[in-house]
Amino acid sequence: MVAFLAFGWRDPGLLMPPARPVAGAAPSPEADDSPLLARLDSLMRQELLYRQDGLTITAVAARLNVPEYRLRRAINQGLGARNFNAWLNQFRIAEAMAALADPSQREVPILTIALDAGFGSLAPFNRAFRSQTGCTPSEYRTRMRAD
Repeated sequence: MVAFLAFGWRDPGLLMPPARPVAGAAPSPEADDSPLLARLDSLMRQELLYRQDGLTITAVAARLNVPEYRLRRAINQGLGARNFNAWLNQFRIAEAMAALADPSQREVPILTIALDAGFGSLAPFNRAFRSQTGCTPSEYRTRMRAD
């Protein structure tokens, strides 16, 4: 404030907080991530990109030719995911659950199912599976056999 007075600036607008966006206003074109999310969904569901071991948000952003911050925002805000890995694991766990419930894959080891779904090893798979389903992959397979 002293600097403003010393240099003769008397514009009260300089001391005002920035204006807040109006509620209900149309988002800026950059904020509309629908086309990006559609392309991302296609990569995951049609090309099964989630199966790639060690997949990072940087690699996906490069594949989609968008800045990483924009992809991260789209996933967090547009899809409501906690983070990229949690969102990615949803696809992987869904595939693993289908395989574990499939009677024709009854003899396939759980490690093989985990690796096929894109996990790098059994420990992260077990943690993610239990976190999402509330049971271990073995327990899930047993329950599916009983049904």
